[in-house]
Amino acid sequence: MNQDWRKGQRGAVLAVSLLLLLIITLLAISAVQVTQMQEKMSANLQNKELSFLAAETALIAGENWVLTQSRQPQVYTLCTNFPCAQELYENIDFASQPDSWWKTNSAQYNSNLKQVSSKPRYIIEFLQFVPDSPVIGSSSSKSTGVFYYQVTAKGYGFSDEAVTVLQTTVGRRF
Repeated sequence: MNQDWRKGQRGAVLAVSLLLLLIITLLAISAVQVTQMQEKMSANLQNKELSFLAAETALIAGENWVLTQSRQPQVYTLCTNFPCAQELYENIDFASQPDSWWKTNSAQYNSNLKQVSSKPRYIIEFLQFVPDSPVIGSSSSKSTGVFYYQVTAKGYGFSDEAVTVLQTTVGRRF
């Protein structure tokens, strides 16, 4: 009945178990933080994808407007009734324009996207006419060719912080 072994192990099990508990707690806190960060990244990606989808639907609406015209639309210096074709904006960065500028200078597309914070918008600009073959001399003859338009669209996600601006060029014969 030797009980001397108990005298040398005072509290060692408690210290080791507390140290293991501390390590497990730190690992659990780290795992929770990583999970929260992944949830935020996933929500941001979903927000950005929705803004891209909204901009894409507005871009398609602008393209379809150009492609469904039976004759060449009149080109305005500044559009007041949207959609319409307007002169090309020179040296303008559409992505940096504030929402107030977009509301007064673009057409609103009434999409079926119900989760967006704001309706997507688009602008149609006349780029140029490219004749099929250049005619030297007389400018009075009507030549055939392609009319090019630039369509720029802006879409929003769940919040106004997620914004996508897309741009395409559409060619059409009239």
